[in-house]
Amino acid sequence: MRTNYSIKKLIFIASLAAISVVFGLIEIPLGLPWLKLDVSELAILVAAVVIGYKGAFTLVLIRGLFRQLFQGHLFMPTELVGEAIAMIASTVILLSYYFISKVLKTYRKPLILEAVVDPQPLSKKEVIGVIGGITVLLTVVLITLNIFILTPIFLSTYDAMFGLFGFERFYITVFPLLNDPGMANIFGVDLSNWSLYLTYIISNYAVLNLAKGFITSVLFLTIKSTLEKVEL
Repeated sequence: MRTNYSIKKLIFIASLAAISVVFGLIEIPLGLPWLKLDVSELAILVAAVVIGYKGAFTLVLIRGLFRQLFQGHLFMPTELVGEAIAMIASTVILLSYYFISKVLKTYRKPLILEAVVDPQPLSKKEVIGVIGGITVLLTVVLITLNIFILTPIFLSTYDAMFGLFGFERFYITVFPLLNDPGMANIFGVDLSNWSLYLTYIISNYAVLNLAKGFITSVLFLTIKSTLEKVEL
C-alpha cells in the first residue's frame, strides 16, 4: 500500500512538474526586463491540493531549475536573481492559498490521501476570498520586497554584468541605492529619488502581480472544483 502511494505521488510530481516547466517557459514581458507574466503557479497550486504543500514547494524548485536549463541561463546571475524573484512569488501564492483556506475553513488533506466524499460547488465566499486574497497578498508582498530589497539586488547584478548604469558599488537595499548617480538612468528612466522610484516600481509590479494573481487563481478554482470529483 505504501509503495503504491509513493509511486502514485512520484507520478503526480513528475506530471505536474512537466506542466509547470512548460507554463514557466511561456512568458509575457511586462515593463522592466525581469518582469514576465506566466501561469506556472497554476500547476503548483494544483499540486498543493493533490499531493500537499511539501510536494508543491518541491515543484517550485524543479520549475526554477529546469526553466533555467532549458533557456540556457543557468549560470547567468541576472537570470538567477529573476528566477529567485519568481520562486518567491510562487511561495507567496502557495502560502496565501494555505492561510486563506484555513480562514475560510476549506482546507482539506491532499486528494491523494483523502478523496472528497461529497464534493460541493464553490461558494461565493471561497471564490472571492481565494481570488481577492491571492491577488492582493501577492501584489502587496512582491511590491514591498521589490521596493526595498529585490529590485536593488537585480539592478546591482545587472550593472555588475553589463556596466549599463555605472553604479559605484553593489546594493542589497534601496536606501543607499537612491544616492547613486547611476539611478538617474535606469533603462532610460530617471529613478534617482523616492517619488520617481516608487512610482515606477509600483506601476510596473502592480500590473504584473495583479494579472498573475487574478489569472492564476481563477484558472485554479476552475480546475479544483473538477479535481475534487475525480478519484485519484
